[in-house]
Amino acid sequence: MSITTYTLVSFVTASLITVAASAQTIYKSVDQYGNVTYSDEPPANATAEKLELKPLNTTPAITPAPTPNPPLVSPAPSPSPEPEATRPPKQASGYGLRLVTPKSEQRFGPAEKTLTVVMLTQRKLEPGLRFQVYIDGKVQETTDSNNVSIALSKALQGRRSVSAAVVDGAGNVIERTEERTIFVIRPAGHG
Repeated sequence: MSITTYTLVSFVTASLITVAASAQTIYKSVDQYGNVTYSDEPPANATAEKLELKPLNTTPAITPAPTPNPPLVSPAPSPSPEPEATRPPKQASGYGLRLVTPKSEQRFGPAEKTLTVVMLTQRKLEPGLRFQVYIDGKVQETTDSNNVSIALSKALQGRRSVSAAVVDGAGNVIERTEERTIFVIRPAGHG
């Protein structure tokens, strides 16, 4: 197909689409040189074939639903302050505590000497609160740091569960993460 013929076919196709969008009937005529002409009106000086176009299948544009605005909530009235001595200890929550590492089902081979537990919160710990790391439900370490390294030994070999919590000064759990299963692999005789 030559470039001229390709251009003509492309133009005719585009014209047909435009014409079809506005009218359902078009006329096709062929002159003495074989040139084909399409029109939405019959030609005055030539015979034309009347073509009925099928309706175009169109889909209306989708309008996204508006994003709802959060409801405005007025703050609750604050109670009158109590003297410091009679006030109960503050129990914080809503830290969004979560484990970053270790990953669930993570394996620690003989070359790895430490288990690094990294915890994240959505906000800073309040004074008097600390992080606590558990292995198999037993406290392994309590710290102010959200990054804890635990030495891996033969005693920790096997399938273990790891979790963490935010605790107060008395060791009461304020918020706790999910437990993650890890596997510690130690060769025989490794201490």
